[in-house]
Order: sequence, then C-alpha cells, then structure tokens
Amino acid sequence: MSDASTAASPIRLAGALTAAETPRVGNTRRALRRFFRQRLAVVGLVITTFLIAVALFAPLIAPTPYDKTILMDANTFPNRQYPFGTDAIGHDELSRIIYGLRTSLIVGFSAVAFACLIGIPLGLLAGLRGGLADFVVLRIVEVMTAFPGILFAMFLVSVVGGGVRNIILVIGATSWVVLCRLTRAQLLTLREREFVQAVQALGASDWRIAVRHLLPNALPPLIVAITLAIPTAIFTEAGLSFLGLGIDEPTPSLGKMVADSAPYIRLYWYLGLFPTVAIALAMLGFTFLGDGLRDALDPRQN
Repeated sequence: MSDASTAASPIRLAGALTAAETPRVGNTRRALRRFFRQRLAVVGLVITTFLIAVALFAPLIAPTPYDKTILMDANTFPNRQYPFGTDAIGHDELSRIIYGLRTSLIVGFSAVAFACLIGIPLGLLAGLRGGLADFVVLRIVEVMTAFPGILFAMFLVSVVGGGVRNIILVIGATSWVVLCRLTRAQLLTLREREFVQAVQALGASDWRIAVRHLLPNALPPLIVAITLAIPTAIFTEAGLSFLGLGIDEPTPSLGKMVADSAPYIRLYWYLGLFPTVAIALAMLGFTFLGDGLRDALDPRQN
C-alpha cells in the first residue's frame, strides 16, 4: 500500500504541475467581462488611453513648441487662438499642458518601473529564501517605512538636484516598499502549494521556481499595485515641482505650472485651473483603472 502511494505521488505532483502551468483562458475571459462590466473601470481605461496617446503624439498635437514665447500675446485669456490662454511671457498654455502631461507620464511609468526593479527582487529574495535574507529585507522595509515618503523624496531631491532623471530615481527609490511587501506575501502563500512541490521534486533551482512558477502566479495583485502606484508617482512629481524641487525649466511640469500661477490666480484664473484639471484627470484615470483591475483579477471571483 505504501509503495503504491509512493509511486503515485510523483504522478499526482506532475498532474498538479501541469494543471498549474496550463493557460487559463476561461479565467482570463471572465476577468475581461468583469472588467468591462464596471463603468468606472472603462472610464479609467478610456482616460488613460487618451492621456497616453496625447503624451506620445505631443509634438503633433501641440499648437506650438512648449518653449516658444510670444510677448505680444502675454496674459491672453482663453480664446479661439489660445484655447487655454497664455502665461506672463507668452507661452501657449495648451502646448505647455500637453508637454507637461508627457513629462508626468514619463516620470510616473519610469519611476514605477524603477521601483519594480528594487521591490520585486527583494520581495522574491525574502519570500523564497526566508531566514536571514527575510530578516534583513524586513528590517530595510521597516527603516524605509519610518520615513514619510514625500519628506524623504524632498530630502533626496535637495541632495541630488532636480531634473527628470533625478526625479524618476528619487520617486522610484522611495516607492518600492509596497511592491516588496506584496511580492513577499504572495511568495509565502504560494511556495507551499502542490505545484511548487512538484517542481522541487523535478530538481528545479529556487530561482527558477521563483521566476517561472511563483512570480507568474503572483502577477494579478502586482499588476493592480503597479497600476495604482503610477498616479501616486505622478502626484509626487507634481508636488515636488510645485515646491520648486522637481522638474527644471524649460521642461514643462504640471505641478510647476500650478505653482507659477499662484501669484496671479485671482486675475488669471486659467493659469492654475487647466494644469490642475490635467493632474486630476491623470490621477482619476489610473485610479479607476487600478480599482477595475483589482476587482476583475480578484481570485475569489474565479
């Protein structure tokens, strides 16, 4: 009896492995149906697609270059020629907003990608190895959590300086903690599953198990976290630029445009209104999209 059960064990493990690695087309279709049934999720998808398209084709869409000044048309209120008006030195506000949106999306996507390069490998290391590696990673996470994110970002920007590249590095270096914790938690849950034992019985290395089997199964919550991290990065960049610590001139930034409008906001209301609406639109779009993905990819719905 024991020999039969022992002989059957590898068969059961192989079956579990095959079932885990088989593409679940039905679940994907159900997730898509759940996503498109949510009106706010579809609205978020439309908004983010529109904003990304505007950012990609900014040179074709913008009426003028973002650094072109026409002093004769300075402080022009919105009209047919300048739908969003002009600023104090004759910049076309519509062109500046289009390029500022491009800057925000570049920073948002790049900073989150950099955070993934830090947080996901550390989460894999902690969740897979355990022991000393897990202890060290958790202590680093606790130290990073002790610092308020925006204040730590302000300190780092004060040290390294502004500019798009430095802002991306600073935001990424201060926003990887959530991804690290989530990756570790997912691996701690998944590594006890049967398909992992099957791969171990076949002699696969720990990192092969992590990359080929554990990480793909942990992707749904990670995708949601990454999507929700993008608006946070955009807002952080806007906040730093508003404080004068972010993007340097002449590169346009929505946050800096709002800051520059503050002395004239009572008279030239449009200078602050339109950049603020653009920031809010980007935040809402990615937030709605992330919430929709979270509900659509919830495994309890499968």
